[in-house]
Amino acid sequence: MPQYKLNYFNARGYGEAARLIFHYAGQEFEDSRWTNEQWLQIKPSSETGKAPWLEVDGVRIYGSVPLTRYLGTIFGLYGEDAMENAQIDSIIDTYKDCIEDIWPYALIKSGRKEGDIEEVKPAFEEARKRFLTYLTKKLENSGSGFLGSKFTWADAFLAEGITTMLLFDDHLKADYPKIVEYKERVHSLPKIKEYVEKRPNNGF
Repeated sequence: MPQYKLNYFNARGYGEAARLIFHYAGQEFEDSRWTNEQWLQIKPSSETGKAPWLEVDGVRIYGSVPLTRYLGTIFGLYGEDAMENAQIDSIIDTYKDCIEDIWPYALIKSGRKEGDIEEVKPAFEEARKRFLTYLTKKLENSGSGFLGSKFTWADAFLAEGITTMLLFDDHLKADYPKIVEYKERVHSLPKIKEYVEKRPNNGF
């Protein structure tokens, strides 16, 4: 049996999808967390200078998407065929592009950075509308309630992204109720629900 160790901050962020998958699969793992202050000492041990990374019997996988996709492969949480997997990958890449565009607004809105929120708001609103409209259409077309024909690693990844967006997007729930319903559907899955209800509320 492989030994898994997830290394990330004591926050949801880009490490949380992996945690959801571990709990969903009923797989034991070491959840190594640290504070921002501790990261300054830990960072030199990261070969890429970034986190998260997953260790599987001591072998490291860096990057939130690669490690989450790997876990999806290991635990059977992937698409039915190559085309479905490609569509799922495309949705996640599009989400990551959206985050790059809206992050300046998120940081200012949450008080993590100083700046003129009105200056970054147009880019936020444009990226938000583009991605959430696209995602709504993808969910409608899938017919399963998930991104593909069933629950996959990408749903765990995106559900956490939506959870983060709700922290700084005051109108997401009213403007895109189906997106919020999708997030809640993922968080209601067996074992994921139990974990989500008990996890600490530590923001992003």
